Amino acid sequence: MTSSPPKFDRLLSQILAEFGAFQVLPVPRGSDPEGDVRVSGPAGLDFRLELKEYKRITPATAESACLTLRQQAHPAGSQPVLFAPVVSDRTSEIATKHGVSWMDYAGNCRLVFPAYGIYVRRSGIENPFGKQLPKVLNVFSYKSSRVVRAMLQEPLRGWQLNELAAHPDVRVSPALLSRIKRSLVESGYAVMQGGQIRLKRPDDLLDDWVNHYRNHKPREYGFYMRGELEHIEQQIALWCSKSTSQFAISRFSAAWRLAPEVRYNVASFIVPTRAMLAEQFIDLSTNYGARKVDSGANLALQISDDESCFSNRLGEPIPTTSPLQTYLDLRAMDGRGEEAAMAIYEKYFKQQFMEATEHYEGN
Repeated sequence: MTSSPPKFDRLLSQILAEFGAFQVLPVPRGSDPEGDVRVSGPAGLDFRLELKEYKRITPATAESACLTLRQQAHPAGSQPVLFAPVVSDRTSEIATKHGVSWMDYAGNCRLVFPAYGIYVRRSGIENPFGKQLPKVLNVFSYKSSRVVRAMLQEPLRGWQLNELAAHPDVRVSPALLSRIKRSLVESGYAVMQGGQIRLKRPDDLLDDWVNHYRNHKPREYGFYMRGELEHIEQQIALWCSKSTSQFAISRFSAAWRLAPEVRYNVASFIVPTRAMLAEQFIDLSTNYGARKVDSGANLALQISDDESCFSNRLGEPIPTTSPLQTYLDLRAMDGRGEEAAMAIYEKYFKQQFMEATEHYEGN
């Protein structure tokens, strides 16, 4: 590990040299109310940076750091920049959201000064100046996502860890929940208040879960069946009920039931793996007339090993995936899925997520 960390002004000078004759000069602290670093360049370009260096920055501390930087930079019109040995992807996302530029000791950076026509993004440079931050548990993995699901279902609630571990849709060991809690807090998704864990900004957590879910969504089979969609759905519900109680109408079929302005032309179900064993598969084809196709399907079966996909189902007589599961499935689709997902979001999540965020910011 290098004993002496690099100077910000030298690193920035090296980066900006690629774009012209720039000068970067540190300003003695307190001597210039307009900023800590002065940047001058071609055609009389001259501006100030409000710089804050951290020996360690994590997603849990990044939000407060960025807000403070913005507040300090705004009155003088200077550009806020965060400088640290290592900047994780999640910290970078938080800085970007708050309009704060950043750089690590290796020169990886995202520097955005739009008023001066400067945008620099560098990544992948090996960093010898600090160990990478320890990897936190992936909160979107198979078991851990049960906690995410339960908390997003009730975004305004504060949870005691023992009651969250024992929640019927969670059912994880206290040891695992402790690791999940740490990951949620260190990743900036949640905060501990009065011995309870609460979501900070549910929208950020849900968006990142969507990005993970797209790469880990249930596998799918397409079929063609004769008849109207309503008849097909009734028949498939009957077929499902023979082998399992865990099934649900999903995706656009579910969205139409949850937000009737959504239209659809493919019946969709999500079923457990055991529903697609050879005997049941033959029954689906022989007795229900479902023909497997590569295109032109009017029936889609999603196959999931994750029982939590069936949590909080709605509707009778045919169960429907919860608004949260429906939203995930729609966002994982191409085309019109995004539009239908937003209809679900507006109706079921927007207000509560906004209130949860306001509660965190108010505290």
